[in-house]
Amino acid sequence: MKLSLPHKKPILFVDSHHIVNEEDITAKYAVPVDHPVLKGHFPHFRIWPGIHLIEGMSQTAGLHAMHLASEKLSEPGTKYVTMLSTVDKVKFRRPVMPGAKLKYFATLYKKKHNHIFYKCTVYNSTVRVAEAVIGLTAVNMGIQQ
Repeated sequence: MKLSLPHKKPILFVDSHHIVNEEDITAKYAVPVDHPVLKGHFPHFRIWPGIHLIEGMSQTAGLHAMHLASEKLSEPGTKYVTMLSTVDKVKFRRPVMPGAKLKYFATLYKKKHNHIFYKCTVYNSTVRVAEAVIGLTAVNMGIQQ
């Protein structure tokens, strides 16, 4: 089953991904030099917003969570969506500029009830730029007609 996020541009922050195993995923994203947010963040010193790095980590973890739930996703009429539930231990280590080639890593950290947690790291080339623990909740959007 080919996994894809429900997100669309300009809020889609994963260009490609690779499920490594039942605990790990990697994803890539090239920060567009003409992304609309860069016009205002900041006009005198364009920098990729930290919240977008968090969203990229969340989307990467969400793709892995969808992989883990792929059997349920294939049930006719079922529509699951992963929702961000927690963001902890966030660190922004280096600024990210337009044109950066980001690589996301997410590792399954723990499961608790209907929540799943990932330790995530973002690199620009070989330089670690951000990290966080991302918590997700899977929500069954119900049987779709």
